[in-house]
Amino acid sequence: MPELTALIADDEPVLRYHLNQMLSDMWSDLNIVAMAATGDEAWQLIETIRPQVVFLDIKMPGMTGLEVAERMQVAGLTRDCAVVFLTAYDEFAVDAFEREAIDYLLKPIDDARLERTRDRVLARFEHPVSAQVGLSELKQLLSAPIAVSAPLRWLNAQRGDDIHVIDVDSVVYFSAEDKYTTVVTTEGEYLIRKSLKQLEAELSEQHFWRIHRSTLVQVSGIDRVERTFSGQLRVHLKSGHKPLPVSRRFSDRFKQM
Repeated sequence: MPELTALIADDEPVLRYHLNQMLSDMWSDLNIVAMAATGDEAWQLIETIRPQVVFLDIKMPGMTGLEVAERMQVAGLTRDCAVVFLTAYDEFAVDAFEREAIDYLLKPIDDARLERTRDRVLARFEHPVSAQVGLSELKQLLSAPIAVSAPLRWLNAQRGDDIHVIDVDSVVYFSAEDKYTTVVTTEGEYLIRKSLKQLEAELSEQHFWRIHRSTLVQVSGIDRVERTFSGQLRVHLKSGHKPLPVSRRFSDRFKQM
């Protein structure tokens, strides 16, 4: 099969970069010809470039990914283009497939799951009719158990306009703030769009402990735990960063055995 052209549309620069890298590593015959940060930008590029594969984030500024796909559908562009939706939530599944999506990827994107998407897209171009995905198959995909993978070792994190590859071992702690999570290392601070809940699932529970609803700390970086006059626990770090409060919910971690 000849090389396919593709567009990635997502308002998270870290995810655009990460997905681009993952696709480059596993799909040599896919040419990422453009990337977009908003739905409006994605639609303009799709109209102009006519890519054969479009990775669309469902929630974007301006037009949503579903609205972009609806415009593609009305314009007849979905006949010659495989649409793959990206989202952190699965409640959009029905709408996604009503917009003729060929597949649906939940964030954070897993390598094995992305490989299945690649195979599905290739099958769609080789067998356009038989490869169409039905809603029943979608439900099976979303309900399938997630394979247990090795603990996360590297992070693609943003500082300014730059993407940095962070060794997890260098992380002092993670701090959740609004939509972003701050990654605090001995070298500085960076931003990622992963929740602490996602990080807890991906990191080794022996190496990182939740000490507060907004804080996940590397255990080996803890110097001591102080009890204040009010009875609250505070974690002091070997790195010299400011002490971190421990909420009552997680204080049992520091009880003497």
